Amino acid sequence: MGILKSGALGPFRNKVGPLIGRRHMSQNLLLPLPHPSSKPATAKQLEAQEKLGLLSSFLNRIDKLVNPGFKAYTKHNSPVNAAFKYNYDHAFVKQGETFLLNYPKLVYSRGHILPPEGAALSSAGSKITFSWLPQNQSAYCQFSDKASFMVFNAVKEKGFVIILQHTVNRYAGSFELEVPKDFAGNPVHCYMSFSSADGKKQGDSLYVGEVVVA
Repeated sequence: MGILKSGALGPFRNKVGPLIGRRHMSQNLLLPLPHPSSKPATAKQLEAQEKLGLLSSFLNRIDKLVNPGFKAYTKHNSPVNAAFKYNYDHAFVKQGETFLLNYPKLVYSRGHILPPEGAALSSAGSKITFSWLPQNQSAYCQFSDKASFMVFNAVKEKGFVIILQHTVNRYAGSFELEVPKDFAGNPVHCYMSFSSADGKKQGDSLYVGEVVVA
């Protein structure tokens, strides 16, 4: 049953005849009813579906970082969709007949705040240490900028992600992050980014590297 909110000419929700009305991103949308195809999917369609599932699942799992990180690049879209569009062309590598995520190329945030310089990783005792070099202050590089970190363990079933936001300031030069003990021996993908102290301005996320948890 369709619901008319503002009379016969106003927006509506649900199904009315061959049309569907819905509200999305503050817009009233009028869409045709879907017509499922009886034809089997082509190889290209299956490939596109595989890529869609991989990247969408990853970005939705890290939406705490993506939502502020891509907020400035949305119009009539969500931050996750904006991140999907930005990442899609470089997000995959092919291993045999299977697509995998290209972790070093993935980006969860974009902006003018400068990324860390000389970022490096080390691991000992179920802890990962991020470190970075001092940088001269400027409009987009302040000692007070706050760091966010992400560690992704692709070895675990469906992947296991650790996210820490707005932890230490840029001046600290390092941050020690504890991971579960069963990460020992697993390679993990590590990322970080800076935002302004008030969180209103974001910077490009940086793939710091892969490290095996000691």
